Amino acid sequence: MISLDDLYSLIESTFDFLLVVDNNEKIHYVSPLMKNICCAHGSDVIDKHLKELLDKSSLNSFRNAMKKVSHGGRGVLAVFSRGTVDSIPIPMKVAYTKSVTGGFYLIFGKQVDSLRKMDDWEKAERVKELSCLYAVAEWIEASTTIKDFFTKLPPFLAQGMRFPEEATVYSIYQGIEYGQKPVVKAFIDVKLYISGEMKGEIKVGYINDEKDLLPEEWKMMKQIGRMLSLALERKELSENIAMKQGEEEEFSRRLTDLEEKIATRESELKSQKHKLKTVDSYLSRVNETMDESSRRFETMFKAIPDKVLMIGLNRDVVMSNRDTIKPGEKCFRACFNRETPCVDCRLSKIVKNKIPITVTFRDEDRYLEVHALPVFNKNEEVEGIMEFYRDVTLEKTYEQQIQQADKLASLGQLVSGIGHEINNPNQFIRGNIKIVKQALDDMLPIVDEYQKTHPDLKIARLKYAFFREHIMTLVDDMGHGSERIKGIVEGLRGFARKDDGLLVDNVDINTLICATQRLVQNEVHKHGEMQLDLSENVKLFPGNSQKIEQVLVNLIVNAAQAIPDDRKGLITVSSSMDKETVVVEIEDNGKGMDEKTQRQIFDPFFTTKRSKGGTGLGLAITYRIVEEHGGSISVTSKSGTGTKFTIRIPVTGSRENR
Repeated sequence: MISLDDLYSLIESTFDFLLVVDNNEKIHYVSPLMKNICCAHGSDVIDKHLKELLDKSSLNSFRNAMKKVSHGGRGVLAVFSRGTVDSIPIPMKVAYTKSVTGGFYLIFGKQVDSLRKMDDWEKAERVKELSCLYAVAEWIEASTTIKDFFTKLPPFLAQGMRFPEEATVYSIYQGIEYGQKPVVKAFIDVKLYISGEMKGEIKVGYINDEKDLLPEEWKMMKQIGRMLSLALERKELSENIAMKQGEEEEFSRRLTDLEEKIATRESELKSQKHKLKTVDSYLSRVNETMDESSRRFETMFKAIPDKVLMIGLNRDVVMSNRDTIKPGEKCFRACFNRETPCVDCRLSKIVKNKIPITVTFRDEDRYLEVHALPVFNKNEEVEGIMEFYRDVTLEKTYEQQIQQADKLASLGQLVSGIGHEINNPNQFIRGNIKIVKQALDDMLPIVDEYQKTHPDLKIARLKYAFFREHIMTLVDDMGHGSERIKGIVEGLRGFARKDDGLLVDNVDINTLICATQRLVQNEVHKHGEMQLDLSENVKLFPGNSQKIEQVLVNLIVNAAQAIPDDRKGLITVSSSMDKETVVVEIEDNGKGMDEKTQRQIFDPFFTTKRSKGGTGLGLAITYRIVEEHGGSISVTSKSGTGTKFTIRIPVTGSRENR
């Protein structure tokens, strides 16, 4: 890029005196002629202030002119005195321009004889030209890339035109266009040559053809073109050097250039160090406070027992108190392992209504209560939500248990009453069937003799031969059916009977298995058949008949429900003795279980049938009852093959008081 020294040399080719100061009257540049007049032996004045360079008269004149021009004044002059009695005061033009590094005053002039030859208009145009040149040179130094330079170049060039507000600036460099292309016929066209090759051009004109372009404007743009060509050539050279970083010689040269630039900036940085140190100290204290607050907040946030998520409008997780949920992950995938948003999305509802929402829903085998709150921005618009997840499976299960207990209590009362109502008419049926059978035994020989002489005899509209063959079978079936009704009712009444919990019965496991078969026959019949293999040598053991019957019902019903619809089910229940231990095995040919399920089946509230109303308590209660009797229960299973439960209860007693 072009250096400020190059720019100053360009200005000095027209003017004899040049002085550049900032808003603090700090000197950034002084031309050699002016330096020789003001300073003895040519001492360095850079970074000094005006009051150290000028006499009192010149200082006051400069300050008044700088004040006027900083408030928008134009054509402002200052008087510079050489400091000798016979010297002629030199009038100097004062201009003010702003750059990326701040405001600067340009104070320039010629020897008195040459200055008198310029009229006021020419001086004003020359001031604008110098201001524009200085601003462009400053921007060349400040811009970091060629693209950045050309993008923001138009306002710098426009300020040097006679009508800056109506000026248009268009540039193209290495095929990339910047700014607004002039639509008028007359415009200034400046070619940019890099190493003798045209790499781009700059076109400057006005919005319409009513404004004429001045020769001074052509001259200024040509000067800027030469300056930019030099700067861009240096920039390209710098970029080429950057592309050869691997070469040791080029790297050393770049390092040297960098050191030189650092050295030139050290003086400017010194004045900012104190301020930066103060600001840095303040920011350090603020950061420490914020870090401490952040740590406390994070600790408190992660200590919340419930799962908490902050979710943005695009359904991305912003933050969570669970390490397994990463920011940026979609909420429906992080919480529910889904690939699409939830049907009843809380975020959509809150964005629409701007009010909190609390919902309870089932997720696989869990019940979740979610409390969602809107997160507002400073404009009172919803920019996300906070969700608090609480697992309420236990509460829901307790609620279901209470409802189920109430149903069972009502069922017990109903079974007792219905059993009484069924048994009364069934007693008449049982008694009358015996009388009917005896009557038929007496009557049928007489009817047989009568039929011999009346071969066409019909009874109940049936031929006598068919009637005589089947009537006793029908009567026997009626008797068996009546006895079965009696057994089922007694089993129901016994199962629904209030249990005092004591292990005071002499339990006959074979009798309980047969009674259980009658109770669960309807449920088993839906899925397959049930076979019994009962040993006659099974001993009685002390316990609670009703609880053992509950164990058998739970295991047989589970076995029936484990049989797939496309398979003919078979449930085998066997009893045997192993020394002084009663062994009961219940085996099915159902879908079986994997190892993980086998490890959890006796845990309270674990169930694979939550969607079908399962509570996960049946096998947990079964395990506890068998343990109360001093026994054990085990399971062997294989996925797709079937399951076998084995119950072992000693005949010598249990762990509970009998």
